[in-house]
Amino acid sequence: MTASLFIGLVAVMAVVVLRALGQAAVGWPLIVGVALVYFVIPGVLASLGMLDRYNPLPAPALLMVMALTICTLTITVSSAGRRLIAAVGLPALVGFQAFRIPVEWLLHRLYQEGTVPVQMTYAGRNFDIVTGLTAVVLGLWLVRAGRSRGVVLAWNVLGLALLANIVTIAILSTPVPFRRFLDGPPNLLPSLWPYVWLPSFLVQLALAGHVLVFRQLRAAETPTR
Repeated sequence: MTASLFIGLVAVMAVVVLRALGQAAVGWPLIVGVALVYFVIPGVLASLGMLDRYNPLPAPALLMVMALTICTLTITVSSAGRRLIAAVGLPALVGFQAFRIPVEWLLHRLYQEGTVPVQMTYAGRNFDIVTGLTAVVLGLWLVRAGRSRGVVLAWNVLGLALLANIVTIAILSTPVPFRRFLDGPPNLLPSLWPYVWLPSFLVQLALAGHVLVFRQLRAAETPTR
């Protein structure tokens, strides 16, 4: 049941992202490339068991996530990122992060099922749901013509910090030699289908959203000539 719900969430977010890329007119090569790099390749590698090794290092799953993070940062700071900002606007970029609410709920279900350790949930050390809940409130406020660069900036910094927190916890919960969280089951989601799409896609979406908000705030601050 949890796996089906997770796949459903990924499918919904995939439609949202592909539609936004289409509206931004970034070009079909990039859209196809995103689908391959963030969905198809991680899914195939995980289903074939090619990401299962965590010891000895380097762990293929963590290398993949690192490579995808570099791809995400490259896309968001490129002209494609600028087009995305222009196409969707600040309220949508903020409200978009509400998808982290169902993500955290699904992580809690996985904890209850004995799949992930407690520290990766809001019952432990993961407070990422705060970003999702506040994204709803702030996004609606922005839609109603609320404008405060300081508020959005503070929210974005907090959201990025909470994302970094859970990513660090998740890595230190995998069965790598430097694992720090030893209680409970190890975190195998980066190598497990369909949950490989959590770090390969959903985490990348959260990161991309924060970077795009920073770009939007900076562009709004820069005077036109």
